[in-house]
Amino acid sequence: MRLAGAAGLLGCALGVAGSLVVDILDTPATTASATEIVASVDGNRTTLLIGMLLNTVAVSLWSVFGAGVWLRLRRASGPESLASACFPFGFVGFVTLLLAGFTAFFVLAYRDANVGDPRVLYDLTFGLLAMSGAPTAIALGSYAAVVFRSTALPRWTAWLGVVGALAHVALLASFVVSEGFFSLEGQVITALPATLFLWIAGTGVAMVASSNRSIQSPG
Repeated sequence: MRLAGAAGLLGCALGVAGSLVVDILDTPATTASATEIVASVDGNRTTLLIGMLLNTVAVSLWSVFGAGVWLRLRRASGPESLASACFPFGFVGFVTLLLAGFTAFFVLAYRDANVGDPRVLYDLTFGLLAMSGAPTAIALGSYAAVVFRSTALPRWTAWLGVVGALAHVALLASFVVSEGFFSLEGQVITALPATLFLWIAGTGVAMVASSNRSIQSPG
């Protein structure tokens, strides 16, 4: 499980780096015109692609981390339960939606001015990232439920999961709020997902630490 924990930590580091690269460019709001979106992407294509590649590798590493966590939960909780079964489905769901959002942005950058309606791809990017909040809440809530009932991992990681689950439920508000913090173009898209990073980082550290203790213990 040490490898899975390390994959989660490395994924967090790359994800933070990729997000910082994209955020410093001050990308257009989703209310921007097609011309403004194309101009922004065209002027920052190389930097944007680097940032998105880092994010893609990060989320791919999270898949390895998620598989390790699922195995850990199953071994600790005994027979499969609804919560332990919901965790992998939720995890795969949010990873798939994140990668789909990245794909929409990659296509936008690849086609550039030849895109018929760049706003559609741009909105799809933000929309898919926001929609990932639903399966993320399921995954983190299920994780917390299993850990609270077992000794799979430290209980403080379960509390991180609870905070992350509630935050990602709130992320869905961006579909009904048209302006301000909770809108699609607001800071909610980056602020609330930070709770997911915290859960992955914390759980990754716990998995690596527990693996090291197992190796060092006699017998």
